[in-house]
Amino acid sequence: MSRRLPPPGPWPIDPDLDDARWPRIVPAVLLLVFAGGCLGGWTRYAVTTAWSQPAFGFPWSTLAVNTSGALVLGIVVVAAARGPRWLRPLAGTGFCGGLTTFSALVVAADRLAAHGHAATAFAYVAASTVAGVVAAWLGFRLACLAVR
Repeated sequence: MSRRLPPPGPWPIDPDLDDARWPRIVPAVLLLVFAGGCLGGWTRYAVTTAWSQPAFGFPWSTLAVNTSGALVLGIVVVAAARGPRWLRPLAGTGFCGGLTTFSALVVAADRLAAHGHAATAFAYVAASTVAGVVAAWLGFRLACLAVR
């Protein structure tokens, strides 16, 4: 039995948008994303600078930063659904976007693989993927329990 789709129409894509047109650029939202991104980027820089690693060793600091960012994002998803509208651009898009970085994951894995450490690169990508998904789920579940 095939499932029927509803007729075409202006379905809400994002509850924060007033209409279905492309979103307006709101300077206050840009400022929130910028402020959160600066704080998240600075946090990532501070952690990865303080936690040095061998040249071609396992990138523990980046794994820890990306995993903690996924945990925070899981919490933010729940908090932003019930909290103020400014929380999502500040903490979700800004802070978590600046804290976590897919490019650092790819660069570290590429660097490891290019220097003959393909197994470490694969383990790093696998660990990052699993840890990120688990951390986001855990953050989401903990936040759901906290707001009950």
